Amino acid sequence: MPAVALITSAAFPKLYEDDLLLVPALAELGITAVPAVWSDATIDWSSFRALVIRSPWDYFERNAEFLAWLDARIQSGVLMCNAADILRWNYDKRYLVDLAKAGVPLVPTICVARGEKADVAALARARGWNEVVIKPTISGGAYRTHRFLVDDAMAYGKEIDEILSDRGLLVQPFLPEIMSGGELSLLFFDGVFSHAVRKRAKPGEYRVQFQYGGSNENADVSAELIAQARACALAAPSLPVYARVDGVIRDGQFLLMELEVFEPLMFLARHPEAPSRFARAIRGRLR
Repeated sequence: MPAVALITSAAFPKLYEDDLLLVPALAELGITAVPAVWSDATIDWSSFRALVIRSPWDYFERNAEFLAWLDARIQSGVLMCNAADILRWNYDKRYLVDLAKAGVPLVPTICVARGEKADVAALARARGWNEVVIKPTISGGAYRTHRFLVDDAMAYGKEIDEILSDRGLLVQPFLPEIMSGGELSLLFFDGVFSHAVRKRAKPGEYRVQFQYGGSNENADVSAELIAQARACALAAPSLPVYARVDGVIRDGQFLLMELEVFEPLMFLARHPEAPSRFARAIRGRLR
């Protein structure tokens, strides 16, 4: 049986619970799936048919180390899922600049490059924003993400400078629709829509991630919304094996927040066919 490595982190050595559903789905197709911690120096990565990036969710805290590991795997020629061009592009959220240039409707975003000085208050006021969210361009799980009124920006000056010392910074207006309607995630395999999830923050919180008490529920979405989200996924450098399109509805339009084609939680438990859809997409890449 061909073996693929499901890349994870030391915090989830046996995979995050949602990804456990992928293992039997792959087995049904004759593919052995092996959880593999990316930082385990004893692993022979060349022994796998493919590496599927799943939950290496400490990469943004070990940026230089992980990036060296990723580049070494890419240079070795081992098959990557998603493909190497997608992973390298999506690793840094500066990809949002590319999508904006391509005409993808997204939440207004300012990208401050690493090493630059940022007057966040001035940047926000110039655009009429009263409240903002900032986050590192290399991050996940709301890592070092902050929401504040523009008038309070000085209190975050040290944090902003520290972030910019080794990576870029995103500045976006805070959208109240996140609190009222939640954040939508539309899941795709090989560009084909699978299912949709609505993520909600707990009372008094704005971050929807599970580690901050966020919850999720199945979401019914229109064909028009699916088409808009699919266009976002297809704007990646090549067709993603898996893609999660995160966004919010404002004035009837879907605005992209993030195109997750690196290591997204795919909410496989939210649809009975999702694990097999993911497995078939991986098998297609192996072929």
